[in-house]
Order: sequence, then C-alpha cells, then structure tokens
Amino acid sequence: MPAPTADGITGETAASDAETMMRRDGYLPPDEAAADLGCGKRWLLDGLNKHGFPHTRMGRAKWLSPEDREEIRKLCRVPAEPAKIVRLRRARKPARAKSAA
Repeated sequence: MPAPTADGITGETAASDAETMMRRDGYLPPDEAAADLGCGKRWLLDGLNKHGFPHTRMGRAKWLSPEDREEIRKLCRVPAEPAKIVRLRRARKPARAKSAA
C-alpha cells in the first residue's frame, strides 16, 4: 500500500485525481490522441519530443488538449497543388471512343 503524503493523499490517489481532472477538461494521453488524430503513437511521440508539437506535461506524463490536437492537424496539413489535381483528373478521364459515322 502506498504511503500517504504530508497532506494525507496517497500517490495513487493524487495521480488518479490528476488524470480525472485532465480528462474532464478534454485532454487525452498520447495513445488516445494518436487514435483521434489518425496517426501512430510513435509518430506523435516523436513530434512531441523532437519537433515541438504543442502539448502539456504534468510530471513525465504528456497530455494533448483539443486545441493542441487541432494545432497539430494544422501543422501537418499538406496544401493542395491545383496543377497536380488537374493532371490527375485528366489521367482518370476515360478516352472517348470515336463514333463510326
């Protein structure tokens, strides 16, 4: 059984209270945030640790708010290339058969 701290709260209780508070405010841990973003957990953690993706740290735990996840979506958005889209559309059009006159 964990020893109580000076305020009488055990470490487990304090951790679960912090997690409850974070989840109540819409924060997700990296594994759940990765599922929400549609990416891999490893890719997201690399972005948090090496590439400056926005997040919140509480001790060693990383949490992503809804705003953090939206910002990551914006950072990783790839803009459309109109010329490339036109080329792809032309390539997909079936060749018109010439009618016999």
